[in-house]
Amino acid sequence: YWASQRVEPDLISQIKEAQKEDSEIWTVAENLAEQTEFRLDEDDVLWLGTRLCVPNDASLREALLTEAHSSPFSFHPDSTKMYHDLKQHFWWSGMKRDVATFVSRCLICQRVKIEHQRANGLL
Repeated sequence: YWASQRVEPDLISQIKEAQKEDSEIWTVAENLAEQTEFRLDEDDVLWLGTRLCVPNDASLREALLTEAHSSPFSFHPDSTKMYHDLKQHFWWSGMKRDVATFVSRCLICQRVKIEHQRANGLL
């Protein structure tokens, strides 16, 4: 995923930094004893297993979705493919819904979808 998507290291740094300000992230972090699947690393960054937890920050999530969907290496994946690619490395509550909404708003994807559904005329 990293090699194909090339998520900007700066975006990863922004996610880690934004975690410090997110109340949902800190609620989970404060209750780690009850949340066995979550962990804090040595830099106090929250992970769900090996997946980086993305804070509830609309601009960060939008940037991550844009990068995953519009990179020259991804060719506008459908929502299922994009979700499976993202979930290998990232987690946030409602991610599957956000991915589906994002892809449904992509004008390029909608245009291609319509072109592939056109009838070829009379047989």
